[in-house]
Amino acid sequence: MVHIMKLQTTKKQLLASTAINPSVKTWAIKNWDYLTKVNTPLINVNSSTKTAKGVKLKINTAILYMQPADKVSTKTLCAGADLFGCKSDCLISSGQLGMTQAQKAVTKRTLCYLLERDRFFKVLRGEICVHDANHGDTLAVRLNGTTDIDFNNFISYFPSIRFYDYTKVFSRVKKNTLKNYDLTFSGSANNDKTMTMTARAIKGGFKTVLAVNTAEAKGEYKVPEKLDLIPLINMDDTDARFLDPAGSVGVLKRKGSNKLERAQDETKNGFFFNQSNLAKLTKLVSA
Repeated sequence: MVHIMKLQTTKKQLLASTAINPSVKTWAIKNWDYLTKVNTPLINVNSSTKTAKGVKLKINTAILYMQPADKVSTKTLCAGADLFGCKSDCLISSGQLGMTQAQKAVTKRTLCYLLERDRFFKVLRGEICVHDANHGDTLAVRLNGTTDIDFNNFISYFPSIRFYDYTKVFSRVKKNTLKNYDLTFSGSANNDKTMTMTARAIKGGFKTVLAVNTAEAKGEYKVPEKLDLIPLINMDDTDARFLDPAGSVGVLKRKGSNKLERAQDETKNGFFFNQSNLAKLTKLVSA
Protein backbone atom coordinates (compact mmCIF):
# COMPACT_ATOMS: atom_id res chain seq x y z
CA MET A 1 0.00 0.00 0.00
CA VAL A 2 1.33 3.43 -0.93
CA HIS A 3 1.32 6.05 1.79
CA ILE A 4 0.63 9.27 -0.12
CA MET A 5 2.77 12.08 1.19
CA LYS A 6 1.74 14.21 4.14
CA LEU A 7 4.29 16.19 6.09
CA GLN A 8 4.97 14.56 9.48
CA THR A 9 7.54 17.09 10.65
CA THR A 10 6.45 19.27 13.56
CA LYS A 11 6.27 23.04 13.33
CA LYS A 12 9.18 23.26 15.75
CA GLN A 13 11.31 20.98 13.56
CA LEU A 14 10.41 22.90 10.41
CA LEU A 15 11.25 26.27 11.93
CA ALA A 16 14.58 24.94 13.24
CA SER A 17 15.60 23.47 9.88
CA THR A 18 18.54 25.04 8.06
CA ALA A 19 17.52 23.37 4.78
CA ILE A 20 14.59 25.69 4.08
CA ASN A 21 14.45 29.36 3.21
CA PRO A 22 12.84 31.64 5.83
CA SER A 23 10.08 32.84 3.48
CA VAL A 24 9.06 29.24 2.82
CA LYS A 25 8.87 28.54 6.54
CA THR A 26 6.37 31.40 6.83
CA TRP A 27 4.38 29.97 3.91
CA ALA A 28 4.45 26.50 5.48
CA ILE A 29 3.00 27.68 8.79
CA LYS A 30 0.18 29.46 6.95
CA ASN A 31 -0.53 26.30 4.95
CA TRP A 32 0.02 23.81 7.76
CA ASP A 33 -3.28 21.97 7.37
CA TYR A 34 -2.62 21.45 3.67
CA LEU A 35 0.87 20.14 4.35
CA THR A 36 -0.11 17.77 7.15
CA LYS A 37 -3.69 16.68 6.38
CA VAL A 38 -4.06 16.60 2.59
CA ASN A 39 -2.83 13.57 0.65
CA THR A 40 -0.51 14.54 -2.22
CA PRO A 41 1.10 12.08 -4.63
CA LEU A 42 4.77 12.57 -5.38
CA ILE A 43 4.42 11.62 -9.02
CA ASN A 44 1.56 11.66 -11.50
CA VAL A 45 1.26 9.90 -14.84
CA ASN A 46 0.75 11.92 -18.04
CA SER A 47 0.11 15.01 -15.92
CA SER A 48 1.60 17.64 -18.22
CA THR A 49 0.79 18.51 -21.82
CA LYS A 50 4.16 17.42 -23.14
CA THR A 51 4.43 14.14 -21.27
CA ALA A 52 0.83 13.30 -22.23
CA LYS A 53 1.97 13.40 -25.87
CA GLY A 54 3.78 10.16 -25.17
CA VAL A 55 0.46 8.35 -24.95
CA LYS A 56 0.24 8.33 -28.76
CA LEU A 57 3.50 6.36 -28.66
CA LYS A 58 2.06 4.02 -26.00
CA ILE A 59 4.26 5.57 -23.32
CA ASN A 60 2.93 6.49 -19.89
CA THR A 61 5.16 9.07 -18.23
CA ALA A 62 5.38 9.46 -14.46
CA ILE A 63 7.05 12.72 -13.50
CA LEU A 64 8.19 14.25 -10.22
CA TYR A 65 7.91 18.04 -9.95
CA MET A 66 9.63 19.91 -7.10
CA GLN A 67 10.63 23.53 -6.66
CA PRO A 68 13.90 24.12 -8.51
CA ALA A 69 17.21 25.65 -7.49
CA ASP A 70 16.90 27.67 -4.25
CA LYS A 71 13.20 28.56 -4.34
CA VAL A 72 12.63 26.40 -1.26
CA SER A 73 15.98 24.84 -0.44
CA THR A 74 18.88 26.80 1.03
CA LYS A 75 21.14 24.52 -1.03
CA THR A 76 20.31 24.54 -4.71
CA LEU A 77 18.51 21.55 -6.18
CA CYS A 78 19.76 22.52 -9.65
CA ALA A 79 23.55 22.45 -9.67
CA GLY A 80 23.89 24.28 -13.00
CA ALA A 81 21.17 26.89 -12.58
CA ASP A 82 23.42 29.91 -12.01
CA LEU A 83 26.12 28.95 -14.50
CA PHE A 84 23.63 28.07 -17.21
CA GLY A 85 21.38 31.08 -16.60
CA CYS A 86 18.14 29.12 -16.52
CA LYS A 87 16.79 29.99 -13.08
CA SER A 88 14.55 32.90 -14.08
CA ASP A 89 13.08 31.07 -17.08
CA CYS A 90 12.49 27.75 -15.36
CA LEU A 91 9.54 25.64 -16.47
CA ILE A 92 8.14 25.80 -12.94
CA SER A 93 6.96 29.38 -13.52
CA SER A 94 4.98 28.62 -16.67
CA GLY A 95 2.01 26.56 -17.76
CA GLN A 96 0.07 24.34 -15.38
CA LEU A 97 2.86 24.44 -12.83
CA GLY A 98 2.32 28.19 -12.44
CA MET A 99 -1.18 27.65 -11.05
CA THR A 100 -1.69 28.12 -7.34
CA GLN A 101 -2.79 24.59 -6.43
CA ALA A 102 -0.04 23.01 -8.49
CA GLN A 103 2.55 25.30 -6.92
CA LYS A 104 1.38 24.27 -3.47
CA ALA A 105 1.80 20.59 -4.34
CA VAL A 106 5.25 21.21 -5.82
CA THR A 107 6.35 23.11 -2.71
CA LYS A 108 4.96 20.40 -0.45
CA ARG A 109 6.92 17.69 -2.25
CA THR A 110 10.07 19.75 -1.93
CA LEU A 111 9.55 20.19 1.80
CA CYS A 112 9.01 16.46 2.18
CA TYR A 113 12.22 15.79 0.24
CA LEU A 114 14.23 18.23 2.37
CA LEU A 115 12.77 17.38 5.77
CA GLU A 116 11.82 13.70 5.56
CA ARG A 117 14.28 12.27 3.02
CA ASP A 118 14.07 8.59 4.03
CA ARG A 119 10.27 8.55 4.09
CA PHE A 120 10.19 10.54 0.85
CA PHE A 121 12.14 7.82 -0.96
CA LYS A 122 10.08 5.08 0.68
CA VAL A 123 6.88 6.65 -0.61
CA LEU A 124 8.45 7.32 -4.00
CA ARG A 125 9.46 3.66 -4.31
CA GLY A 126 5.92 2.62 -3.47
CA GLU A 127 4.36 4.95 -6.02
CA ILE A 128 6.72 3.81 -8.78
CA CYS A 129 5.94 0.17 -8.02
CA VAL A 130 2.21 0.87 -8.28
CA HIS A 131 2.64 2.69 -11.61
CA ASP A 132 4.86 -0.13 -12.84
CA ALA A 133 2.15 -2.65 -11.94
CA ASN A 134 -0.45 -0.54 -13.76
CA HIS A 135 1.55 0.29 -16.89
CA GLY A 136 4.33 -2.28 -17.18
CA ASP A 137 6.75 -1.79 -20.05
CA THR A 138 4.93 1.36 -21.22
CA LEU A 139 6.03 3.25 -18.09
CA ALA A 140 8.75 5.91 -18.22
CA VAL A 141 9.78 7.79 -15.06
CA ARG A 142 11.33 11.27 -14.99
CA LEU A 143 12.40 12.27 -11.48
CA ASN A 144 13.89 15.65 -12.39
CA GLY A 145 10.84 17.34 -13.82
CA THR A 146 12.07 20.72 -12.59
CA THR A 147 15.19 19.89 -10.59
CA ASP A 148 18.64 18.50 -11.38
CA ILE A 149 19.33 16.05 -8.55
CA ASP A 150 21.56 12.99 -8.80
CA PHE A 151 19.07 10.13 -8.37
CA ASN A 152 21.42 7.43 -9.71
CA ASN A 153 21.56 5.39 -6.51
CA PHE A 154 17.77 5.37 -6.23
CA ILE A 155 17.30 4.46 -9.91
CA SER A 156 19.77 1.58 -9.64
CA TYR A 157 17.23 -0.29 -7.47
CA PHE A 158 14.79 -0.47 -10.40
CA PRO A 159 16.80 -2.05 -13.26
CA SER A 160 13.66 -3.19 -15.09
CA ILE A 161 11.99 0.26 -15.09
CA ARG A 162 12.84 2.94 -17.64
CA PHE A 163 14.01 6.31 -16.30
CA TYR A 164 15.10 9.44 -18.16
CA ASP A 165 16.04 13.04 -17.44
CA TYR A 166 17.55 16.22 -18.80
CA THR A 167 20.59 17.58 -16.94
CA LYS A 168 22.93 20.55 -17.06
CA VAL A 169 25.63 18.63 -15.20
CA PHE A 170 27.86 17.39 -18.01
CA SER A 171 29.78 14.99 -15.75
CA ARG A 172 26.55 13.12 -15.00
CA VAL A 173 25.97 12.53 -18.70
CA LYS A 174 29.55 11.36 -19.25
CA LYS A 175 29.65 9.05 -16.23
CA ASN A 176 26.17 7.54 -16.46
CA THR A 177 26.45 3.75 -16.70
CA LEU A 178 22.87 2.79 -15.83
CA LYS A 179 21.30 0.99 -18.77
CA ASN A 180 17.79 1.97 -17.67
CA TYR A 181 18.59 5.69 -17.27
CA ASP A 182 18.65 7.89 -20.36
CA LEU A 183 20.19 11.35 -19.90
CA THR A 184 20.05 14.30 -22.29
CA PHE A 185 22.44 17.20 -21.78
CA SER A 186 20.66 20.56 -21.68
CA GLY A 187 22.85 23.10 -23.47
CA SER A 188 23.08 26.81 -22.76
CA ALA A 189 24.32 29.96 -24.49
CA ASN A 190 24.73 31.87 -21.23
CA ASN A 191 28.52 32.26 -21.40
CA ASP A 192 31.65 30.91 -23.06
CA LYS A 193 31.92 28.03 -20.59
CA THR A 194 28.39 26.74 -21.21
CA MET A 195 28.78 27.20 -24.96
CA THR A 196 32.00 25.15 -24.86
CA MET A 197 30.32 22.44 -22.75
CA THR A 198 27.41 22.28 -25.16
CA ALA A 199 29.77 21.88 -28.11
CA ARG A 200 31.72 19.17 -26.23
CA ALA A 201 28.52 17.25 -25.53
CA ILE A 202 27.49 17.37 -29.19
CA LYS A 203 30.95 16.46 -30.50
CA GLY A 204 31.22 13.71 -27.88
CA GLY A 205 28.10 12.02 -29.19
CA PHE A 206 25.92 12.68 -26.15
CA LYS A 207 22.25 13.46 -26.53
CA THR A 208 21.85 17.23 -26.34
CA VAL A 209 18.93 19.64 -26.38
CA LEU A 210 19.04 23.34 -27.30
CA ALA A 211 16.27 25.68 -26.16
CA VAL A 212 15.93 28.31 -28.88
CA ASN A 213 14.83 31.91 -28.34
CA THR A 214 11.73 31.75 -30.52
CA ALA A 215 8.13 30.68 -30.09
CA GLU A 216 7.67 30.78 -33.88
CA ALA A 217 5.06 33.49 -33.43
CA LYS A 218 4.16 35.76 -36.34
CA GLY A 219 7.29 37.60 -37.48
CA GLU A 220 9.65 35.29 -35.55
CA TYR A 221 12.13 32.86 -37.00
CA LYS A 222 11.63 29.10 -37.06
CA VAL A 223 13.74 26.75 -34.96
CA PRO A 224 16.59 25.53 -37.16
CA GLU A 225 16.52 22.14 -38.85
CA LYS A 226 20.29 21.71 -38.86
CA LEU A 227 23.36 22.74 -36.88
CA ASP A 228 26.08 22.75 -39.52
CA LEU A 229 25.60 19.25 -40.99
CA ILE A 230 23.87 17.85 -37.91
CA PRO A 231 20.10 17.33 -38.29
CA LEU A 232 18.13 18.71 -35.35
CA ILE A 233 15.22 16.78 -33.86
CA ASN A 234 12.07 18.67 -32.84
CA MET A 235 11.98 17.77 -29.14
CA ASP A 236 8.67 19.58 -28.62
CA ASP A 237 6.80 16.69 -30.23
CA THR A 238 7.19 14.40 -27.24
CA ASP A 239 9.26 14.17 -24.08
CA ALA A 240 10.38 10.62 -24.82
CA ARG A 241 14.09 11.33 -25.22
CA PHE A 242 14.98 7.68 -24.61
CA LEU A 243 13.50 6.91 -28.04
CA ASP A 244 15.93 9.28 -29.77
CA PRO A 245 18.97 7.71 -31.44
CA ALA A 246 22.26 7.94 -29.55
CA GLY A 247 23.98 11.27 -30.15
CA SER A 248 20.78 13.05 -31.17
CA VAL A 249 20.70 16.84 -31.00
CA GLY A 250 17.34 18.52 -30.67
CA VAL A 251 15.64 21.87 -30.31
CA LEU A 252 12.84 23.25 -28.15
CA LYS A 253 10.88 26.44 -28.72
CA ARG A 254 10.92 28.95 -25.88
CA LYS A 255 7.98 28.74 -23.48
CA GLY A 256 6.58 31.16 -20.92
CA SER A 257 7.74 34.38 -22.58
CA ASN A 258 6.39 37.17 -24.77
CA LYS A 259 7.66 38.61 -28.06
CA LEU A 260 9.24 41.64 -26.36
CA GLU A 261 11.26 39.45 -24.00
CA ARG A 262 12.40 37.27 -26.86
CA ALA A 263 13.33 40.30 -28.99
CA GLN A 264 15.45 41.68 -26.14
CA ASP A 265 17.18 38.33 -25.65
CA GLU A 266 18.18 38.20 -29.32
CA THR A 267 20.86 40.78 -28.51
CA LYS A 268 22.40 39.20 -25.41
CA ASN A 269 23.66 35.92 -24.02
CA GLY A 270 21.39 33.75 -21.93
CA PHE A 271 20.12 30.22 -21.44
CA PHE A 272 18.24 30.32 -24.74
CA PHE A 273 20.11 30.15 -28.02
CA ASN A 274 19.46 33.17 -30.22
CA GLN A 275 20.50 33.29 -33.87
CA SER A 276 23.91 34.76 -33.06
CA ASN A 277 24.71 32.10 -30.47
CA LEU A 278 23.53 29.33 -32.76
CA ALA A 279 26.05 30.58 -35.31
CA LYS A 280 28.79 30.55 -32.63
CA LEU A 281 27.83 27.04 -31.58
CA THR A 282 27.97 25.90 -35.20
CA LYS A 283 31.57 27.11 -35.43
CA LEU A 284 32.51 25.39 -32.16
CA VAL A 285 30.97 22.11 -33.26
CA SER A 286 32.53 22.18 -36.71
CA ALA A 287 36.01 23.19 -35.46
